[in-house]
Amino acid sequence: MNRIRLGGRIRRPSVEEIQALAAAEYMDVRGQEALDVQELIDKLLDEFDRLDDLPQPRFALKYRERDPGYRPSADEDPYNAFIRKCYVKGAATGKLAGKRVGVKDAIFVAGVPLTHGSRVLVGYTPDVDAVVVERLLEAGASIVGKLNQDDFANGGTSETSAFGCVRNPHQPEYSAGGSSSGSGAAVASGDVDIALGVDQRGSGRIPAAWCGVASIKPTHGRVPTFGIVYMDHSLDYVCPIAKTVQEVALTLDVIAGPDRRDPQVCQGPAGVARRSEDVDRPLNSVRIGVLKEAFEWQVSEPDVSALVRSAVARLGELGVAVEEVSIPLFRYGDTIWSGVVTHGMTALFQSDAEGYWRGGYYNVGWQEAFGKFRRARADDLQLFTKTRLVLGKYLQSRYMSTYYSKAQNLRMLLRDQVDEALGRVDVLAMPTTPQKPFKLVDDPDLKRVVGRARDMTANTSAFDLTGHPALTVPCGFSDGLPVGLQLVGRHWEEPLLFSVGQAVEQTQR
Repeated sequence: MNRIRLGGRIRRPSVEEIQALAAAEYMDVRGQEALDVQELIDKLLDEFDRLDDLPQPRFALKYRERDPGYRPSADEDPYNAFIRKCYVKGAATGKLAGKRVGVKDAIFVAGVPLTHGSRVLVGYTPDVDAVVVERLLEAGASIVGKLNQDDFANGGTSETSAFGCVRNPHQPEYSAGGSSSGSGAAVASGDVDIALGVDQRGSGRIPAAWCGVASIKPTHGRVPTFGIVYMDHSLDYVCPIAKTVQEVALTLDVIAGPDRRDPQVCQGPAGVARRSEDVDRPLNSVRIGVLKEAFEWQVSEPDVSALVRSAVARLGELGVAVEEVSIPLFRYGDTIWSGVVTHGMTALFQSDAEGYWRGGYYNVGWQEAFGKFRRARADDLQLFTKTRLVLGKYLQSRYMSTYYSKAQNLRMLLRDQVDEALGRVDVLAMPTTPQKPFKLVDDPDLKRVVGRARDMTANTSAFDLTGHPALTVPCGFSDGLPVGLQLVGRHWEEPLLFSVGQAVEQTQR
């Protein structure tokens, strides 16, 4: 077929390209059939060309006083918690007026470069704010930093970060946790008042626990995720981190609630408490279930288990009823999580970071930029990320993605079992991680990174799958290192978790 010019804005594929694309989908297209496909594609692309002529929605920036900042020196940032110090001024008044907030470098702040802890994205600067950033600014907070993290959020100790590992403010030779490593460390050191982490497997709660501060992974759908670097839309959570449960609750109140850019967000069923102060329930009416399986890992450390049990026992002295409960599938939370995320993350990369099916607003500029960076710099992805993407492609092509389906079916059963346990008690209690912070190493190999990540997420990943809210609150120190108590509640019952978490804080004083 002779062509005088290209039609529209999209270059039409050659016959050879069509044949290669068809072969990738197990089709043998040749001869006249290939020419017919080419002609039909040409006509279909006329419709796609028109998409360029139609206006896209735009979201104006309300707060324009923005300094993109700089990479701080080691003297200024001794724990390496920051990838970038910046300044974005929020409203003069509001619930968070005067608060300094740092956000994980997976969260978009317009005009401030974003790296996601990786060399791959160096040079990208968002032109929109994440919804949570908009809400922080509207509430009077100022954004003062982009915080260090594991490369593409794959890891758990920050040892994979292209900007170097984050050090624990309590003992700098130890990890601050991950992947939102800098978020935990910056709060614990006092460099920020509040931080935001992103949690898909425990990445917000673990650094809070290991740095001796508080954080919550909200109910899935409580907080909009538009404006973060996604991993899997069904596993992405934004987590406020602060020194006290009250500050965490206040921040959650600010960032929660529907936004049309993220239609997964809802307010929950009618009559559910919306705010931390909406619950007025005496503690002596609360039933806590100590989760048996969460203390029985091979890596569980006796001192961690003892501190958690002691904290729960002190709640019992306040009149809280305590009993042991069992969730059999909990032992396989990480196994189920791996089946979901390996396929989900692979599909997300194939879509160039925006994914499919969620609805709402898609950031076309970010998607195009990510795609160009990925095609030019994929070799710079860290080994853990490369391994998961290769495995996901293999399972798609050789096993028809059936392991994704098996994992999703087990996910449903796991949620049922957690709901059943929370039908007998009001709150589940367990260590946030089965062990204390790990000692940092200079050159961790892949096996060590993978093994540590699996060990540390043993008690957190299940609740990313089930969507239940999970609060971590400090419950003591062992060998000078913090230990976190994780409290898990029914969907939309964050306020009850905050009430119990504040009681834990009071018994520590």
